[in-house]
Amino acid sequence: MLTLLIVLHVASAVIFIGPAMVASSAFPKQAEAARQGDAQAAGRAQLLHRNTSLYGLLSALTPLLGAAAMFAGWEFFKSSGQYHASILLAVIAWGVLIGLVVPQQKKMLGTLNLLPASDADPEKDQVQDWDKSKKMTTIGAGIFNLLWIIILILMFVNNFG
Repeated sequence: MLTLLIVLHVASAVIFIGPAMVASSAFPKQAEAARQGDAQAAGRAQLLHRNTSLYGLLSALTPLLGAAAMFAGWEFFKSSGQYHASILLAVIAWGVLIGLVVPQQKKMLGTLNLLPASDADPEKDQVQDWDKSKKMTTIGAGIFNLLWIIILILMFVNNFG
C-alpha cells in the first residue's frame, strides 16, 4: 500500500503541480498584454486562469497523498523531519495559490471583462490598482513555485543526500 501511495503522490505532483506552476507564472504577462488590447493574450489569460484554478485545486491531492503515505509508513517517516516540513510547506503553498493568486487573477480578469457571465461578480471582481494586483499575483505565484522547489529538494535529501 505504501508503494502505491508514493506512486500516486509523485504522479499527482507531476500532473497537477507542474501545470499550476506554469499557468500561475505565465498569467500576469498575458493579463497585461490583454489589458493593452491583445485579443490573443486575453484568451491566453482566460485559459491560464482556468488552468491555475483547476490544477491548483487538484494539486491539493499531492500533500494529502503525501500525508497518507507518511502515515502508512509511519515507522520510517516518523523520524524524517523533512517529510513533515514538506507537508506543511505544501499546505502553505496551496493556501497561497488558492487564497491569493486565484482570487487576484479572477479580479484582474473581471476588470478586463473576461470572466464568463455566470462566474462574474461586477462588484467583487474588480481591481482598484492594476499594478498592485499584478504584483501580488506575480509574487504569489513566485512563492507558490519556490515552495514547491524547496519541497522537491526536501524530498530528495533523505533519499540521495
